[in-house]
Amino acid sequence: MNRSILLACTLLLFFILTAFESEREGGSIGQYAEEHAVQDMLDIVRGGNHADYHFSTSEDIRVGPFQSSWSYGEAFIDQKSDALEQTDEWYAVVYQDDKPVNVMAASRNENGKYSFMGVGFGQDLAVAMDEAGTEAGKLVYEFPADAWFMIEEDSVYGLNQPAESLIGKEDWSLTRYMEYVHERYSDSEVIMEHGQNTATGGAGALPEQGGAERSGLVYVGLCTLIMVVVVMSYRMMRRRSSESHKV
Repeated sequence: MNRSILLACTLLLFFILTAFESEREGGSIGQYAEEHAVQDMLDIVRGGNHADYHFSTSEDIRVGPFQSSWSYGEAFIDQKSDALEQTDEWYAVVYQDDKPVNVMAASRNENGKYSFMGVGFGQDLAVAMDEAGTEAGKLVYEFPADAWFMIEEDSVYGLNQPAESLIGKEDWSLTRYMEYVHERYSDSEVIMEHGQNTATGGAGALPEQGGAERSGLVYVGLCTLIMVVVVMSYRMMRRRSSESHKV
C-alpha cells in the first residue's frame, strides 16, 4: 500500500515537471507561438503588475505573428555591406480586446527550443508594428538608445519615440541610415559605456519576465507541497501500523 502511494505521487510529480517543461517551450518559433504564447501573456494579465504593461484584467488576449529581429554586423557598420544579421529573437504584437497593447519576445534557449523571453517593449511599438504589418521589412533594435527601426529595402523609418528622436519622423534612405550607424558605432571607444559593451541588435537588457517566473514558482511550490504530503502520509501510515502491532 505504501509503495503504491509513493509510486502514484512520484508519477504525479514527474507529470507536473514534464508539463511545466513543455508548457514553456516549443521546438520551433511557430510551435511556441501556437501552443504557449497566449498562456504566457495571460500570466502577465492575471498578475498584480499587469497595468505596468498597459494591460487591463480582460483575458481577451491574442498574439500576432512573430517577426524575427535583425542586427548590424561589422560589415554593415563599416558600410561594406547592407546585409543585416538575423538573430534568434522574435517579437510579436500582443492584442487585448483586439487592440495592440504591447510587444512580447521569444528566443531560442539553451535547450535549442523557443521560450518566453520578455514583455514590456511599449505600446507605441505595438501600434507601429501593427500598422506596419508582418511583411513590412526587417525589424532592428538598437539597444543603447532603446530604438526600434523598420528597414524596407532602401527605406528606413522609426517605430517608437526613441527612434524618431534619432532620425526624425520622415523615412531615411538605407544609404543615409548606414552613414548614421557608421558614425554612431564605428568607434569602439564610443560604443563602450560605463565599461559595458552596448553593441546594437538583440534584446539587450530584457524587461521583467514576471509571468514566466511566477508560473515557475507556482509549479515549484506545488511540487514541494506534493513531496511534503507524501512524506507526511508515509509517516502517518507507519505510525498507525506500529500502533496496530502494539495492540
